[in-house]
Amino acid sequence: MQKKVTVTIGREYGSGGREVGEKLAERLGFTFLDKNILNEISGKSGISVEELMENDEKPSSPFRESFIPYDFDADTLSERLFDMQADLILNKTREESCVVVGRCADVILAYQDNVVNVFIYADMEDKIDRIMKLYSLEDRQKAAKLIKKTEKIRRNYYQYYTDEVWGDKRNKALMINTSAAGVDGAVDLIEAYLKMKGYVE
Repeated sequence: MQKKVTVTIGREYGSGGREVGEKLAERLGFTFLDKNILNEISGKSGISVEELMENDEKPSSPFRESFIPYDFDADTLSERLFDMQADLILNKTREESCVVVGRCADVILAYQDNVVNVFIYADMEDKIDRIMKLYSLEDRQKAAKLIKKTEKIRRNYYQYYTDEVWGDKRNKALMINTSAAGVDGAVDLIEAYLKMKGYVE
């Protein structure tokens, strides 16, 4: 019988990490958790999806201490959103096998059994190519600036809520460069690892 397992995917912007997660979940029949989490939170909280998206994966204030376990008396929407996402991720992953992209899931699930943490990265030129194609940009410099800005936001968000270093290899089972492996190759590598560990057949 297949074990319940959660794969968390941290990713550089433009590395294809979200696509890797989506394809992996589809291939293995796992629940996929990414921005779709916001729809469920919106339904439960009454806060619009648009408002939640504006505060998604953004740090709140540099003066607020990071917290785990989670502070459900958080003041700002960003903080409340993090708490609601953490709660949803914890509950979903206890019930079924999941692939979770971003959202500090590796740290949220640090004390849960059967969690495989993966980080997806890529060479800068390949990230620029992907972002230019994705957003129909013609200026490589603008694409590079967008990548650096987005990664800075992600890095600050991750450090703010976890007090850990974004992209640190120490709690990762796999670090995969999609410039070398490609998106489908990354999916193959993660699946092979899960099979080796006996999580999937």
